Amino acid sequence: MSKHYDWIVVGAGVIGSISAWRLQQRLGRVALVEADEPGGKATGAAAGILSPSAEAVDAGPFTTLLQASRKRYPAMVEELQDAVGMDVGYHPSGVVQIAAAPDEVSTLRKRLAWLDGVTWMDESDARPFGGLAAIYAAQEGQVHPPLLVKAAVKAGIAAGVEPYFGQPARLLLEHGRAVGVSLPSGTIYADAGLIVAAGAWSSIVTAHWSAPIPVEPIRGQIVSFATDRPLMPHIVFHGHQYLVPKRDGRLIVGATEDRAGFDARVTASGMVHLAQVVEGFNLSRDRLYLERVWAGLRPKTPDGLPILGPWPGLAGLYVATGHYRNGVLLSAVTADAVLAWAQGEPLPLDLAPFRPERLLAVRSADNG
Repeated sequence: MSKHYDWIVVGAGVIGSISAWRLQQRLGRVALVEADEPGGKATGAAAGILSPSAEAVDAGPFTTLLQASRKRYPAMVEELQDAVGMDVGYHPSGVVQIAAAPDEVSTLRKRLAWLDGVTWMDESDARPFGGLAAIYAAQEGQVHPPLLVKAAVKAGIAAGVEPYFGQPARLLLEHGRAVGVSLPSGTIYADAGLIVAAGAWSSIVTAHWSAPIPVEPIRGQIVSFATDRPLMPHIVFHGHQYLVPKRDGRLIVGATEDRAGFDARVTASGMVHLAQVVEGFNLSRDRLYLERVWAGLRPKTPDGLPILGPWPGLAGLYVATGHYRNGVLLSAVTADAVLAWAQGEPLPLDLAPFRPERLLAVRSADNG
């Protein structure tokens, strides 16, 4: 088999599936390639949190990126749901970020200066959430990642995207250009360009390069509980530990972080850690009924920031990966960036801090 497309997107998680849908809407002739099932890796394991306030640590470009994507979410979800007639679980439930110690209170208060749409909660308001103080982001919330990917894939295919699922890809390079991918079923070619959005597996897709895309998998373990009744109205964060109440009554508790390669098995130590998270939020264990536990592999770059932009020295190749804990949140702005690259139009915001060159320069220095 040999077939030509304008654009090939490698990776059908939340980033790749939404990007392929956008490309097909505007440009046509798009192939979406996935080694597994759509959303079967990091996206399918994600809690679906849409919270810049929980991830932003300063007033820099990453915070701008997070907030820009969150603001795009309502319109993107509305368009997607209208296109396929299905609910993706989008819910602006609000996010509370607590400070549990005096030194955390001052750190949290500083965020008010550079976070949009955030209000302060004093001790009387924060105490029910287990905090001495808190910030509250009313417009932040959550989505159901598997449903989001399902809807994006469905919308893309309805618009004309051709899927190649269950087919590991190997990028093909000729004369300094990315020309297509080799699949078990044959070769497909990208006449205009190729997008790598394969998350932690981006390094595997490019493993035959002298310098593969620098992402590594970070395992995150999560537990879901059934409850007799809703325990809280909002998502609650303390650091990177969180409680996510779902509208069906489930409570998601996460998450651990450890390096385990591509091993996505749940460990006893991970479960002990999650039990400690439950204790830290002062939840009654007698009211939580274990539903399931799972793990996902998040794509982390050396500096923890995503890689967004054309790959240096290879014409026609663009990278949209390394979103780490924020793939679901950043999917909206990343898809807009992919479309801007493809159309040769101005980017939705300054993405220079996330271009691949920053990591390649560091790697060259490390290698002497």
